[in-house]
Amino acid sequence: MSSQPQILKGLAELAVLSTLDDGAQYGVGILDRVRQEAGLNVAEGSIYPLLHRLERAGSVSAEWRLDGGQDRPRKYYSLTAAGRAELRSALDDWLRTSSALHAFVTRKANQ
Repeated sequence: MSSQPQILKGLAELAVLSTLDDGAQYGVGILDRVRQEAGLNVAEGSIYPLLHRLERAGSVSAEWRLDGGQDRPRKYYSLTAAGRAELRSALDDWLRTSSALHAFVTRKANQ
């Protein structure tokens, strides 16, 4: 069984938390940034379950807002203090893991 879907799930969560660290955003805006800036091919159908899971966990909060020019409100998600702590921990883990993996594969590539 491949672990790639689980890895991508973790990366998507890290990318969403990182995106929200820049300020509140609505779902499709978050999805666009994750796709464009993080280069992750996250399906539109998976972003909302991820956001709802983060909301239930207390990592993000949500509120409905009516933007200028919009006829319907959008649900905006914001990082909570707990979410900011989770992001810092996940970033530390990511930097440690990616650095070790980079060193390993670089060494293998040079053999």
